[in-house]
Order: sequence, then C-alpha cells, then structure tokens
Amino acid sequence: MRSSPGADGAALRCVLGGPPGVGKSTVGRAAAAALGWRCIDLDELVEAEAGASIARLFERDGEAAFRERERAALRQALRHERVVISVGGGALVDRTMRHEALRCARVVTLRAPAATLRERLAGGAERPLLKGPAGALEALLEARRAVYAEAHAEVDATGPVEAVASAVAALARAAAPMVVPLGLRSYRVHVGPLRGLARETASRSIAVLVTDATVARHWGDAAAIALGGRPARVVLRPGERSKTLRSVARVWDAAGARGADRRAVIACVGGGVVTDVGGFAASTWLRGVPYVSVPTSLLAMVDASVGGKTGVDLPAGKNLVGSFHQPALVWIDPAVLATLAPGHYRAALSEVVKIAAVRDAELLSWLEANATALGARPTAEALAPGGVVESMIRRAVQAKIDVVAEDERESGVRALLNFGHTVGHALEAGAAFRALHGDCVAVGMRAELGLGEALGVTPAELRRRVLELMDALGLGRSIRADEGVARAALRFDKKRENGSFRVALPSGEGEGTVAEVTSSRLTRALRGVIEIR
Repeated sequence: MRSSPGADGAALRCVLGGPPGVGKSTVGRAAAAALGWRCIDLDELVEAEAGASIARLFERDGEAAFRERERAALRQALRHERVVISVGGGALVDRTMRHEALRCARVVTLRAPAATLRERLAGGAERPLLKGPAGALEALLEARRAVYAEAHAEVDATGPVEAVASAVAALARAAAPMVVPLGLRSYRVHVGPLRGLARETASRSIAVLVTDATVARHWGDAAAIALGGRPARVVLRPGERSKTLRSVARVWDAAGARGADRRAVIACVGGGVVTDVGGFAASTWLRGVPYVSVPTSLLAMVDASVGGKTGVDLPAGKNLVGSFHQPALVWIDPAVLATLAPGHYRAALSEVVKIAAVRDAELLSWLEANATALGARPTAEALAPGGVVESMIRRAVQAKIDVVAEDERESGVRALLNFGHTVGHALEAGAAFRALHGDCVAVGMRAELGLGEALGVTPAELRRRVLELMDALGLGRSIRADEGVARAALRFDKKRENGSFRVALPSGEGEGTVAEVTSSRLTRALRGVIEIR
C-alpha cells in the first residue's frame, strides 16, 4: 500500500495508538464524529470476525496467532478512507505493520501517566498482557516506548474526551508530516511555509544558526524569526570548499561562546554543505546535542537533510571524517527554491533519479511522466503548495525514509544510495570541488549504468530509460576534471576493498544491487566521462 502522506501530504485515515487504558476506543469514536468519518475499533473487528473475545483468543490460540489476526484486520481497515482506526495497545508492535500504517495514515499516539492508566483499567475488561505481578503495566510501557514514539504526533489523553478528540481531529485534517521511524530517535519531516517552523521550535533553545552567505542574504532573517530567540550565527562561504574541520570549529566556538549545554540546539539553514557541517558539529559538541535541519537547496531537501549522515572532507577525499547523527526535526519549504540558481536546482534532480532507479519504480515512472515540468526552471505554480515540485520532494523524501528505516547505518540496502557516487566523488575531486555535487553524481550514474550493463547487472532497457530520463531533465553528460587527481581520489573511496570496489548498480525497475568492480574497469568508466582539463 503506497498511498501516503509522503505522496500528497494529507492522510484520509487516522490510526490511534497508545497503551492499554489510554482511551483509544472512546477518543476514536468522538474524533470520527467530529470529522464526519467512520470509526473502526480494531479489537471489535477482530472479535467479530473470530467470533470470540480478545481474552478467549489469547487463551485458545496464543498471542502469535492473535497478532496475525490483528495484522490482517488492520490491513483491511487501512483500505478504507475517511476513517479513524482505534487499535489495541500491541497492534503496532510489529515493525512492518507500523511502518505500513505510517506511510498510508496519520498515526497518533495517545499518552497518559501509568497511574492514570492503572486507574482507568481497574475493574474493566480483562487485559491478557497485564496479568501477573505488580509492575506489569510499567514493564509493558517501557517495552513499548520506542514503538509509541514512531508516530506523526502525540496527544496528551488525560483531559476531557471532547478536548482530546478535538486535538486528534485537528491533526487528522492537517497536512501530515513524514516520519523517520527510528524508535526513540524518530523525527518528523514537515513540508510547508517557513513561518510554520516557529510552532515546532517554540520549546527548543536554538543556540547557533549555521548557514552560508547566499542563504543568509535571502532567507537568514526569515529563518531566524521562525526559529525564535537570538541564536549566534555562523555564516559559511558557499560551496564544497567550506566542508572542512575549520568550519566545524567555527560552530564549536560559537556554541562555546553561547555557553551551549546539552539542551541547546544547533539549526542548519542551507544546502548539503551546511547540513553536513552543522550536523557534524552537533554530533560532537558535548558528545552530541540536537540539531534542526532547514534545507534550502533541492539537493539538501531530497537527500542530505534526512538520514543523519554528517561529516567533512579532507585533502585526501570526500566525507572521510563524519558521523551518523539524526536531526531532531526537518522543515522543508519548497518556496525557498525560487532563489536557488537554476543550475543547482537541475543538478539536484540527479539525486531523485538515483533513488528512483535503485529503489522506487513508482517514482521512476512518475519522474518520466513529469520530466518536462521538472526539468525547466521551477515556476511559481510548480513551487506552490501541492505543485509538482512539492510532490517530487515528498515522494523522494519518503523513498529515502523507507531506506533509512530499514538500514540506518548503511550496512545493507542503504548502500544502494551510493549509485553514481563512486565515480561522482572522484569527479568532484578531479574538478577541485568546483563542479556541483549533483552534476558529478549525474555523470557518475551515466558511467556506472554502462558498467552495470557490461557486467550483466543492469538490463539494457533499464539503462536506456534512465539515460533518457536524465536527458529529459537536462542532466550533464561529462565533467571537466583532472584525470590523475580523480583516479587518485578513488584510492580513498570508502567502498574500496582489496583493490576492487563495491559499486551500487540498478538491477531492475526500482531495484538495485551492489556489485564488485575491478579497479581497472572502474578507471576506464571514469575516463569515459572526463573532459580533460
């Protein structure tokens, strides 16, 4: 089921989760009435279909069989639209089911203190998982903390039912953020006007605002107002050459001058370089403080802002020093792209093609159908809420979220997102980091598509489709670079092992694999896309 807030920003389904006794059934009925939607109580649906009570099903069939019934019932319920679904406390414990709900519905967790839950549960229906010694409820709450954290929103359920239901209904009506589901480190990706950021950062203490000179000129004051307070500003020189430890040290110094403690937040307002530098500074200041990402380039919106990869370059190569440090919040306003240089916008489309080619067949087809509108300089109409650019951003970000949720530390499927980057990073070095990252990735993908076909990994028809899409979007075919420097950079590539390289390649429509490529073969592919300087 691919219908999701990631695709269109609005969920026509609301799933209420939370612990036993929090009032999901009662609030669900009241919220559905306020919305004019249908209410489905999942426990009641399971009982009706099984012809037995929940307690009887647990006793007769065991928890595993009950959970299987519950998953089937939830999938059935999620096929409906304009529905509020109240689920049992354990219905979203299954990771696959939870992430499916997050993609196609607005998931709201109701919360209440253990004492309140215990009071509400006293004398009520029998709860199979709460049988046993004192402390069973607290143990259950602790075991499920990470599960309940993976939601679009949380609502305090200790107040009157009408007030709680009103809050849920308001959330169901509003545009849904996307959720990066990483347990207690989960965070939300909002897409909307920059002014809305204020409500999300009102409770945070922004100590340092990291940006670059170009962004500061266009959006610095608006971002500072939206973030609130009077943070110290660190303004970097635009471009890859600012992605250094010296820039990180400037952020550390600013944090130190502000007396930033572990509750302080660093805000990154800019493109991929700003996100990488500010995020790495946050990951290392006092061994880790939160950071907020406000990407202002298309590349940062669709790639760098989500996933927690931070770091800097060294003279020997790109991204050789860094960390995984997830942001606390991401806020994307497509309208800021109106001030982005056309070349930067176009180059960033390569990152969208990349993830479509190796991971998302639906996105690949969508890009092909909308290439004409996307390849041109974005108009006000294209950048407007609900326009084609916002739709592309949501789709690409959701695809990235799905990868990160499955493989946060790049030990498996996330390695596929390196498609185009093995050759691309070498080209960047050969161009003395004066060429745009997106342009180098685009040319890298062209070279690696040829490698894939030669190795029998990438079907010829798929290669043709991706190349035609790249041409339609106006993506580059070669990079002017120093071949010797580019070849030297390959020696420091993180994907190099024992003289060969593990290169991500498309293997089917929206599918990819990592193949071993010899150094000599990769060097020939690199040479084929270099314009000699």
